Amino acid sequence: MTTMYIWREGLQRLFLRALPVLLRVAIIVGLIGAAALSGLVLASGRLEPELVTAAAVAALAAVISYRIASMERGILAIALAGGLLNFFAVVPPGTQSRLVISLVLAMGLIGVWFMGFIVNKNQEPLKPSPINRPIWLFVFVSIVAYGWGVILRDPLVYVPGSFVVTQSAALLVNILLPLLALLVANKFIDLKWLRYLAWIMIGLGVLNIVSTEFNLPTQRLIFNGARGLFSAWVAGIAYALAIFDEESPLWRRGLLLLVVAVILYQNLLMNTIWLSGWVPVLVICTVVTFYRSKKLFAVGVGIGLLVMALNAGTIYQEVVVANIEEGGTERLDIWAMNLSHVAKHPFFGMGPAGYAVYNMTYHPLDARSTHNNYFDVLAQTGVIGFVAFLWLQWRFLMLGMRNCRRLAGKRNFSAAFAAAALGGAVAAMVAMMLGDWVLPFAYNQTISGFDNAAYTWIFLGGMAAQAHILDRGEVIGDS
Repeated sequence: MTTMYIWREGLQRLFLRALPVLLRVAIIVGLIGAAALSGLVLASGRLEPELVTAAAVAALAAVISYRIASMERGILAIALAGGLLNFFAVVPPGTQSRLVISLVLAMGLIGVWFMGFIVNKNQEPLKPSPINRPIWLFVFVSIVAYGWGVILRDPLVYVPGSFVVTQSAALLVNILLPLLALLVANKFIDLKWLRYLAWIMIGLGVLNIVSTEFNLPTQRLIFNGARGLFSAWVAGIAYALAIFDEESPLWRRGLLLLVVAVILYQNLLMNTIWLSGWVPVLVICTVVTFYRSKKLFAVGVGIGLLVMALNAGTIYQEVVVANIEEGGTERLDIWAMNLSHVAKHPFFGMGPAGYAVYNMTYHPLDARSTHNNYFDVLAQTGVIGFVAFLWLQWRFLMLGMRNCRRLAGKRNFSAAFAAAALGGAVAAMVAMMLGDWVLPFAYNQTISGFDNAAYTWIFLGGMAAQAHILDRGEVIGDS
C-alpha cells in the first residue's frame, strides 16, 4: 500500500465525514446570500411579478417531485422547460440577464436534493463515480473565486451597482450546471429514464426543425433552448439510434436519419459561416460512426476528404474567408487581453463574470467576452479552477469510453446512448473553443443560456448514470 494511496483514502474519508457540515454551511451561506439578494431586489423597486411566480412554481414543483420520490421526472421537466418554456423574468436591478424556468427548476431540485442529506437520514448517499471529486472541486473553487475576485479586485476597476446581482447569477449558473450532471448521475437508476431523455431531445429537435422550416410561431418556444449544442445532441442521438439500435423498426431508423440530414442541411449548408452550428454536429456523428464500425468510419472519412478536395475553393471562401471578414481573428486579440488580466490573478482568477468589469475599465472601446469557454473558466476561476474543469472533462471522456468498451458489439439502445454521450462529450470540448456553449457567460449568452447548456450537462450526467447501471451488471437491452 503506497503512501499516495493512504493519503488519498484518508482525504476521502475526511471529506465524507465533513460533507454534512459543509452542506449545512452552504445552506446557511445560501440563505444569507438569498436574503441579501432579496434586499437588493426590494430596494431597487423593480421586483418583477414573473420572477416571484417563477420562483414559487419552481419551488413547489421541486418539493412535489421530491415528496413523490420522482426527482427523475423533475429532471425531465428541466429538459422540457429548456425547449418549451421560453418565458423570462428579468433579474433586477438594471441588468439584461434573464432568469429562465429551466434554471429555476434546476435550482429547486438540487436544493431539495441537498436538503435531503441533512433532514432525511434514509436518503441514499452519493454514488461513487469518477466525476464526483472534480465536480466538487470545481464548485468549491468557483465559490472561493467569487470572494477572491471581490477582495483582490484592482482598486481602479469600475464596478456598476448591478454587478453584484450579475456576478451572483453567474456563480449560480457555473455551479448549478455541474451539480445538475451529478443529480442525473445519482437519480437515473433505470435505463428507461435515459430512453425518455433521448426521445424528449429528438422530439424537441423535430419541433425546432418544423418551426424553423415553416416559420411557425412555435419558434419563440424553442429558440433559446435550440442554441449552442442543442442541434449536435439531437443529431448525435438520432444518428446513434439509427445505426446502433437494431431492435428498432427500419421505418423509425429511416426517419431518424432524415432528422440528421435536415439538421446538417440547416446548419452546414444554409449557415456555413456559423461554425458552432455544424462543427459539433460533425464531431458527434464522427465519434458515433467510429464506435459503430471502423470500416464505416474509414469510408466516411474518405468521402469527407474527397468532398473537401473537390470543393476546396468554395469551402475556403465560405468558411475561412467569411469568418475572417466577420472578425473571427479578432478573438486572438481578445484572448491575449484576457490572459494579461489572468496573469495578475493566476490562482482563482477574477471571479464569476469578473473579467467583464476589468475589460470595461481598462479596454472600454473593446470590452468583449472571449467567446471561448476555456478562456472564460480560466479568467473566472484561475489556474486552479481551470485544472479542475479540465479534470472533469477528462473524467467524462474516460467514463464515456469505458461505457462504449463495455457495450462493444451490442446493437441496442444502450449502446446507442453510450456512443452518443461520448460523442457529445467530445463535441462539447470542441464547441468550448467556439463559444460559451457549456458554461454560458453572463455578458454573452447571459444566464438565459442555461436553457441550452443544461442539455450537455444532463446527458453527461446520463453517461455517469449509465455507468452505474452497467456496474450493477444488469442486462442492457431495449426492454
